[in-house]
Amino acid sequence: MSDAPRRRRSLTHVGGGVRTAGDAADGDRLARALAVAPATDAPDDPARAHVHGFHTYPARMHPTTAARLVRAFAPSGGRVLDPFCGSGTVLVEAQLAGLAARGTDLNPLAVLLSRCKTRPRTAAELGRLVERATECAETADARRKAKAGATRRFPDEDVRLFEPHVLLELDSLRAAVAAVPDATARADLWLVLSSLLVKLSRQAADTSDRAAPRRTAAGFAARLFARKAEELAGRLAAFARLLPSPPPPAAADEDDATAPATVRPGMADAIVTSPPYAATYDYAAHHALRMRWLGLNASKLTRGELGSRAAYRRVKPGAARETWGRELAGFFQSAARLLPPGGPLVLVMADSAVGGAAVRADEVVAEVGRACGFVPAACASQDRPHFHGPGRDAFRDRPRAEHAILLRRA
Repeated sequence: MSDAPRRRRSLTHVGGGVRTAGDAADGDRLARALAVAPATDAPDDPARAHVHGFHTYPARMHPTTAARLVRAFAPSGGRVLDPFCGSGTVLVEAQLAGLAARGTDLNPLAVLLSRCKTRPRTAAELGRLVERATECAETADARRKAKAGATRRFPDEDVRLFEPHVLLELDSLRAAVAAVPDATARADLWLVLSSLLVKLSRQAADTSDRAAPRRTAAGFAARLFARKAEELAGRLAAFARLLPSPPPPAAADEDDATAPATVRPGMADAIVTSPPYAATYDYAAHHALRMRWLGLNASKLTRGELGSRAAYRRVKPGAARETWGRELAGFFQSAARLLPPGGPLVLVMADSAVGGAAVRADEVVAEVGRACGFVPAACASQDRPHFHGPGRDAFRDRPRAEHAILLRRA
């Protein structure tokens, strides 16, 4: 029986030549940000270094790309905003660059992850985190050996997703984490549990509905939980050693990028972000398992998710570009209110396809940006593979690309 989780690798489909347009100097900076090597399994790989290597998250920005963008376009000592902060990559790199960082996201899991990664910890706090994780693992193991039953009724989805003994062990871990009295440690341990769920399930990957065979050893879930908590503590300590002193402030809030309630004009000198790609992912669906187990309310994400693949199944191919433009316009109008005149809006976005029609991100961004008070300044583009079979014909004439795009508020 397996005593090791399946490996999953992200950020491996990068690399290759970069094309630029617009201002030459800014184009070169954008091109340098895109020109990163594919991720590897090496411990010192930038894509997995310190807190970046904790917890998978679909379509996250490459940390090297984020680092180069914030250092190139945010003013020294300035404030960086990421309105689609995801797992916090831009926020982490802004802090490392000595910049105050603020993030928002409609996904409550993203907010928990971003807060976890950017909150400085003392050695004593990290020690308590490991102690609490060990106690939770010991509780789960004791319940397993005692053949204790479930603490709650499982939904059918979980019965299908997990081997019965794994489901019971995870349930014991969940109950033990919920009983941890220290709110900070409890929040971190929820994320440790979250990081295990797909690995221990019959689900092949975060973004896949395909089932994978599993044979997991009894007691492995508890052992993996304790090891993952130790890993998190080590990653947080490694990140802390890299931060300037004193550490720049960071914050993350659950909020809508098209109508933010937690960010006001004057709170950002630069926006560096990667909005969802049109018709590419369904973040609410991808994270449904974790939302369910962590007791997170995903209703705002379900209602307000931009560009979800499920929504674009109802859009006719010929109307996809216009639809995506309308969705982006709400965000651009908000960004224009938040940035000072000349302030940079830096986007990392990829082309997508609806049916046989390509939606070129660089073209839509330039068009919508102009209409919302921005001046397109420069763009760098790098070809990317397209894995969704029904949309491949859309890129026969010109390959799909990922773009780093700079606009400035007029």
